[in-house]
Amino acid sequence: MNDGKALLFKRNWPGPFDSEKLWRFRGLPRHCRTGCRGWGFTFRADLPIIPGSRSFFCANWERVTPLDNKQIQSSKKFIIKDSTRKRCKIFNADEATLQQFRPISLELFAYLWEVPTIEFSIYIRVEEEMIEYIRPSELSAELLQHVWAASLKDSGGVEVFIAKKDYPKFEHTLSYVRTRKINALLEKDPSLDRKTLEIFSDLSGASQMVLRGGVNKQVAERVKSAAAFMVNQLMANDLAMSTLSRMIAIVPTLYDHSASVAMFSTIMAKQYIDPKLPFKDAEIIAQCGMYHDAGKSCIPNAILNKPGAFTPDEFEVMKTHVQFGHKELMNAITNGAPIDEIVARVALEHHERFTGKGYPTGKRGRWEEDPELGIHVYSRIISIADAYSALLMKRVYKPALPAEKALELMERSAPDDFDPEIFKPFADGVRVSLETLKKKKAVLEKNTGAIYMIDADEKLVKQIQKTREQNTGPSVKKSS
Repeated sequence: MNDGKALLFKRNWPGPFDSEKLWRFRGLPRHCRTGCRGWGFTFRADLPIIPGSRSFFCANWERVTPLDNKQIQSSKKFIIKDSTRKRCKIFNADEATLQQFRPISLELFAYLWEVPTIEFSIYIRVEEEMIEYIRPSELSAELLQHVWAASLKDSGGVEVFIAKKDYPKFEHTLSYVRTRKINALLEKDPSLDRKTLEIFSDLSGASQMVLRGGVNKQVAERVKSAAAFMVNQLMANDLAMSTLSRMIAIVPTLYDHSASVAMFSTIMAKQYIDPKLPFKDAEIIAQCGMYHDAGKSCIPNAILNKPGAFTPDEFEVMKTHVQFGHKELMNAITNGAPIDEIVARVALEHHERFTGKGYPTGKRGRWEEDPELGIHVYSRIISIADAYSALLMKRVYKPALPAEKALELMERSAPDDFDPEIFKPFADGVRVSLETLKKKKAVLEKNTGAIYMIDADEKLVKQIQKTREQNTGPSVKKSS
């Protein structure tokens, strides 16, 4: 099967085949690769979408024919410029070398625009070559933009890395940026809950380790620790839901979808659905939120970070993240990662819908009532938190929605999409939390006033009157 050429794949539609629907898949992260090697990358061969089916990338794709050299040369394949080869240190990215590096997500990479200096190098892998593209002394917006643009090319084959030995320095930089953003956020709106934002920052650091680096024992332990800390600290906080809901409107770049889903779903389960929920169960729900999109690390950047709505074919590729996530988590569990198997199930089921209109298998109803075709209760919780968080987020093709508007839209689709026994307490709880935050803000604004400095022998009333006249002019006496 390894013929050394790029492979052309076609969509295996259940109906008539459209010869124009052709795809080339390139640039999958290394932890997503196995099977047949093609154009500088490898196609996934072990992720059946439909039970019993198999293919190179996923169950809905099949090999058609190798691309000839002319097609390869006319493609959008990423080419390393001569100027880059002269400027940068370049070396072979073999398996032994890659063990010394850690891939980072573009969400984390974006934080580097907000720091003046770095203490680590930024590397990009282009097929089988590793490039030290930005050294600490070279940090600039221009070079950062080069890396960003290369990662989004649909030709793929490009990943961003940090040396493992430098990862603590990278995390320190991220922590600095997050702390600064949180402080700025609280200055703009002091009514927001600081503890919620600090816990969110901790969760965000853990969730971003999942997005691009894959799931292993070390990552799982970090996620488990962050989830346990959140459950311990946040469950009695009636401002947590509203603080997160408002945060995105003020500082969109601070938002982290998986961390938000983890917090939304755990608060929903513990505060709104079952206050007696055991700690272990709450911790597992938090982990379900953190890992629910783990499979997106196996989706090409050009699709995952596309600045616009997906085409039908791109959406089909995006949908495969649920199978990738399930497989990734089960492999990690097999290798000793501290993850409950239900977490892997939720990764597979979180886009199922209550009346059977979701994917990948069209499950419906409650697992408790139909263990074969029903959706697990944790999946039903995560699906609500996932949808709510997505509506709050800004996209090129849609604005960030206020929390109230997001709830209104969800209520329209709720009869088809969500378990009513979970969705109603969630919607009611969010509104209560938003109202509590509004009251706190009103109190803070009411109590805000001027501070006057007076001498010990002055009369307070006279000094205040004098200061008011200086600020607004003398008062006008009413005529009798």
